[in-house]
Amino acid sequence: MIDNIKEYINLADSNNLEDNNRTKMEPLSSEVISEITHNYPERKAWLVHNKHIPTDVLRILCTDSNSDVRFTVAMKNKNDRYIFETLMKDPDFSIRMAVVRNKKIPMDLLRRMADDKSDKIATEAMRVLKLRNRNRLDL
Repeated sequence: MIDNIKEYINLADSNNLEDNNRTKMEPLSSEVISEITHNYPERKAWLVHNKHIPTDVLRILCTDSNSDVRFTVAMKNKNDRYIFETLMKDPDFSIRMAVVRNKKIPMDLLRRMADDKSDKIATEAMRVLKLRNRNRLDL
């Protein structure tokens, strides 16, 4: 477990890929997560890559003012319904597209995305819906 903000920063800033991966693969203490979210806004998008980040932290970060943070949250497979519903209304096109392409988005929300104000997102939602329906039939 990474339980020290200095250790986290050293690992994240290292030129060694193994060190970088530790920040994504090892659990982080709640103190490290809190320190990053409150005092290191430039590191929040990287924080989201951590496999053990709690869903309640993702719920907070899905409304972050930084679109890079919200985009990274949109790609997470552990998102819950609240996170998907929040991000599917995001004003940023790329974030809504990431929601549509997230393999964990519930089907009913994906159907709603087929009515998105952007034709490109609506079309992509329809494409993903067809793929999912076809895959269900193949099982």
